Parts: sequence; structure tokens; C-alpha cells
Amino acid sequence: MAQLTLRTLLAYLDDTLEPALARQLGAKVADSEVAQKVIERIKKVTRRRGLRAPTATPDDDGVSDPNTVAEYLSDTLDSDQVTRLEETCLESDAHLAEVAACHQILTMLLTEPVRVPPRARQRMYKIVPPPASVPGRRPGKTLPVGGVMPPAADKSDHDDADAALLLGMGRYTAGSLLGRVALVAGGLAAAAVLAVAVVMALPHRPSAPPETSPGGLYAAADAAPPPLPAPPPPTLTPVAPPPTEVAVKVPEMPPDPPVKPPEKDPVPAPKAPAAPREDRVPLGKVEALNAIVLARADGGPAWLRLDPAGDAGVTGQNQVLALPGYKTDVLLDTGVKVHLWGNVPELFPARLLEALVRFHQPERKVGDGGEDFDADLTLLAGRVYLTTTRPAGARVRVRVAGQVWDVSLPDTKTDVLVEVITTFEPGAPFVRDGGTVRVEAQVAVLRGAAGLAVAGRAKPFEKVAAPAVFAWDSKTGTLTGPKPIDPANAYFDKFPLVGSKPGELVQKALTDMAGRLKAPNGVKLMLAEILTEPPEAGRIVVGQMAVYSQTATLYGDAAGDDLKPLIDILNDDTRGYARQVVVNALAAWAARSPANSALLEKQFAAKTRREGEPELLVRMLRGTVAPAKPDPAELDRLVEHLDYPSVAVRELALWNLINFADPEARKVPGLVTDVAFLGPPHDKFVRAWRVRVEEIKKGPPPKK
Repeated sequence: MAQLTLRTLLAYLDDTLEPALARQLGAKVADSEVAQKVIERIKKVTRRRGLRAPTATPDDDGVSDPNTVAEYLSDTLDSDQVTRLEETCLESDAHLAEVAACHQILTMLLTEPVRVPPRARQRMYKIVPPPASVPGRRPGKTLPVGGVMPPAADKSDHDDADAALLLGMGRYTAGSLLGRVALVAGGLAAAAVLAVAVVMALPHRPSAPPETSPGGLYAAADAAPPPLPAPPPPTLTPVAPPPTEVAVKVPEMPPDPPVKPPEKDPVPAPKAPAAPREDRVPLGKVEALNAIVLARADGGPAWLRLDPAGDAGVTGQNQVLALPGYKTDVLLDTGVKVHLWGNVPELFPARLLEALVRFHQPERKVGDGGEDFDADLTLLAGRVYLTTTRPAGARVRVRVAGQVWDVSLPDTKTDVLVEVITTFEPGAPFVRDGGTVRVEAQVAVLRGAAGLAVAGRAKPFEKVAAPAVFAWDSKTGTLTGPKPIDPANAYFDKFPLVGSKPGELVQKALTDMAGRLKAPNGVKLMLAEILTEPPEAGRIVVGQMAVYSQTATLYGDAAGDDLKPLIDILNDDTRGYARQVVVNALAAWAARSPANSALLEKQFAAKTRREGEPELLVRMLRGTVAPAKPDPAELDRLVEHLDYPSVAVRELALWNLINFADPEARKVPGLVTDVAFLGPPHDKFVRAWRVRVEEIKKGPPPKK
């Protein structure tokens, strides 16, 4: 039975307990306000900057001694000292941070292999000059490992007398017989090579020049030209060069026929678009006050909030992120307004979450034929709306999934939507390193009339009147459209209508998070605090919004640690309200990069001891059945997984059945439940799905 001690709390936070003990301790933490405060304090002190290490003093009973901390963490300290150390940690932030940080470091070293980045390895080898820096080189025998040459052997007096004449070489008579023979053979070989070189240096009869054109690079490569006569005396009158100056006589070739200029092509070939500029210069500012908009440089340490009231603005090459559910405008200095449109399914049922954009310094026209743009951006995820505040209009270059689209906004009354969605193809064969990813992008003219030029297409769309939409997907690789938009279709609306009650709860949760975030670099800490809060009825929607935001901020080397609270929720029996949210968010995030699946499988493996379960979870996150033609055997497996021992597998099985096999099932009573609770009601739920699956196999799912 797990006891609530400082050591067990540290093991619980660092995820080193067995699953059964972790569940027991988690239940105790949820019931203990003191334990929750200690956990909160541990998280804060380990992140506090400027906190010094505790200093050992003679009268502190050894609690500040590093050896005492080591014995405490290895569970070899006697009970009296354990009590004194834990009391000291509860009284001193420095001691608590020291013990917690040491426990966390030991956990990482003992459970996660150290991986040296290839670039760091290359840089280390470049520090030492070759041949010592050659990676595969074996250590030589001349220099010992210690780096100090052994003392030279004693020599006789006549050796010392002749040492200056040897110029550092060994004496001929000092070596072995085999060595002396090798030295003689080497001398003979050198003499032979010298003789051959002398013979080849003697003058020979030149060979005939090869037949080639006068402009050939190899016209005189095989023969040396005859010696030139003495040059004539200098004179002001131009003198024709003598014929003997010709090095090699080359047969005259007939002159090339005049080249006829090509006829003018009525449609010029399109130029390849220039790569985005890498200038890190200020480009604009964020306008909304009640939204959470973050920015970071590539490889930067953390996301920082862009506060309209402060000096932080949008900089070239930085990624700008509007968290899911938040909507804001980025006004560039050129007058182009980019509306970042974040969304959550609770507000609008679409596969759109965060809006992630990288801004570049636009190209300005230089000379004839130069390109002139007012904005240049790469849409990495989500949706944006483009407008301009200048009556003369603007040109915007948008880069989406390797495509380059140049959008012309003729005036302030034109509004253009651009979006990109990346998903795994449901039902495709599972590949651990990769997978069938489908990228879908759209450009829609919603107001006014806009122009669109597509890289690789010679003829642009000069004027496309609203409402019209272009579509592109990676499966076909072609842009289709423009197609008219049905006015009743609310999919492209910038401000869609939402039911009063759901919309009110979500907006209240988003406002709560925006007001809670005070420090520019505090988003990570704020989300961690919300995700570890005990389940409360009034905080359910806030927890759901935090799940979406936590997933949107996953990036780089820190993504593994930031995934842990999401996977904890997915395995938590008490958080049914948040498990489906975690599944939706992780499914979208996994399709962004091939490396995300491997990282997810590693984190799943740290949570389970069941063989094959991590791979099963990753495969189910991608979608195991094709919506158009579901595999009957896979449908049966999903129903069997509804009884799987892991609540995460049960949740993903239900998610696959509802999202891909039978979307209408979410409206049928008895087919949606909290899969964490096993027992007779759960058995009835599984039987209902078995009947439903048999109906799906026979034809389209019944409509209710």
C-alpha cells in the first residue's frame, strides 16, 4: 500500500511507480489537500530561477550534505534522518528543490537513454585536428592514453655525439636486420623512380594533336607547342602576329549556321518562386487583447506570449501560434491584416485547431522583372483570413504544404481564406516510421474579387469573384476550382454561430486562461497547473481547453515531457470528460511530423507493461478503418478492444467506431458511454456495438 511521503510523491511526479501503486497514490493525492499543496510547491520551486543550492553547516545534522540526499533517494537512510530531512524540505524551498531536482535527474538518467545529437558529435570531433579526430581511428602506439611520452632509453656516448648528424632519424645499425633490408630496398625503389622521371623529362617527338574544334578545352593537351620566336620590337604601328605563334594547327571547321531567334511564346514559362527570406526584422503587431498568441524562433527555448500592450511584435522567421479557440489579428507594417483563426470542435465541428504561421520579410521590386509583395507567410497549420487596410490593395505570398500561392487583394473590401489540414489516411496500412499522410488545403474568396497566381501554372486567375473556393490535396497534387460556394454553407464563416450554452462555457474557459496567464513565458507552467488540477465540475471545460493548448505547444526536445500529462489523462479512470479531447488533439498532432509517432510510442511504452500495446495505441490514433469501406475484421477487433484492460485502448476503440465507422452512433443512446467503468452496464454497451457492427457490415449505417 503506497504511503503519502515526500519520496513517494516525487516518484509519483516523475512516473517511476508501478501502475497499481500510481493509481492508489493518485487517489490519495486527490483526497489530500496537503499533498496537493506539496506537489504544487515542488513544481514551483524546481522552476524558480536564482534559487541557490543549500549550504552545509555544522549544526544542520547533515541534511544539507549531498551524501545524505543520495542515501535518502536510494532509500538507505535511517528513519530518524529521513524525518529530519523531510521536515527540512517542507520548511526550506532550497532543500526541497535540491531533493526534487536530484530525483528528476536520476529518473531521466536511469529510465531514458542519453542520445547525443549528430551535430554535437560532429562538433566535438572538429575540436581536435586530424588524425586524432577521425571517428574510426584506433589509438596509436606512440602516445599512451595518459598523453605523456615515456622517457627515452639511455644511449651511449657515441650515439649522443652523432645525434645532430642524424636529423632526428634512427641509426642504420641500431635497427634489426629486416629493418636494414627494408631500408636498402626503399632506397633502390626511390632510385628507380628517379631514373624513370629523368627519362620521361627528355624531349620527345610531339604526337599529332587530336581533332577538335578551335574552342575545345583539350586542343593542346597531348603535345607541347614549338618554341615561339623572339617577339618583334615594340612599335606604335600594329603588327600582325607571325604565323609561327600558332601552337597547334587545327583543321578549319565550317562556320555555324546562323541561329534563328525563337518565336515569342504567347504564354511565358512561369518563374520558380524565390525561397523565403531569412531576415529577422520587425514586421507587425498583434491587435487582440483577450487572446493567447505565442511566438518563438526556430529552435528557441520556449513559447513567449505576444502582448499587444507591450513591445513584443511579430518578427521575421518566427513562428506565431494562436492557441485553439482564440482568434486575433496580426497587422503588418505594410497594411496587410492576417486573422489567425483558432478553433475547438466544441465551438465549430471541423478538423481545425490552432493557427500556426511563420512570417517572412516580403520581397520588394528591384529593377525590371522583380517581384513585389506586401506580405510573405508560411501557413503551417490551421486557418487564416487575409485582408488589407490600404485602398490601393496588396499582394500576399502564401506558402502551404510546398505550394506557393500569390493572392492579390485589389482593395479593402476583399477577404480571402487560406487553410491547411494534415491527417493520416484512415484504414491505411500501419508503418511505424511514416505512414499515409493526406494534406488538404483550400483558398476561398469570401468577399470582393481576388486574383490567384499558382507556382507552376503559366496563366493566373486574374479576377475570382466571391464566393468561390479552390481546393488542393496531396493525393492528386492538383489545384481544382474555382467552384462556387453555397451561401448556406457555414464552413467558411469567420464568425460561425454557436449554441448559447456550449459557446458560453467555452468562451468563459478561454477568457479564464487568458486572464490567468500573466508572465510572457508562463504558458507552460499555467497549462501544467490546469492539467494536474483535481477534477471539479466547474473546471471541466477549462481542462478541455488546456488539453488542446498543451498539444498545440508540443515541439522539439521538450515534447516528450510535455506529452506525459496528456497520456496520464488518457489513462485516468476519473477523467472521461477529457480523454476524448486528448484523443482528438493527439490524432491531429501525430500527423504533423513523422517523428511524432515514434515519440508517442515511446511515451506510451513508459506507461504500460503489456506487450504490443504502445504500437496498438499509435495505430489506433491514425484511424484503423476506412470510412468509405470499413474492413469487417477490423470492426470486430475494435469491438473486442472495448473490453481491453487498458482504458486508453478502450477510449481509442470507441473513438474509431464513432469517427470513422459510424458517425451517426453518437446520437444513439447506449452506444456512447464512459468506457472506464467495467461491469454489467459496460457489457450491455459492448453487446449493443456488436449488433451495430453487424448492421454496418450489411450496408450503410441506419439513420435515426
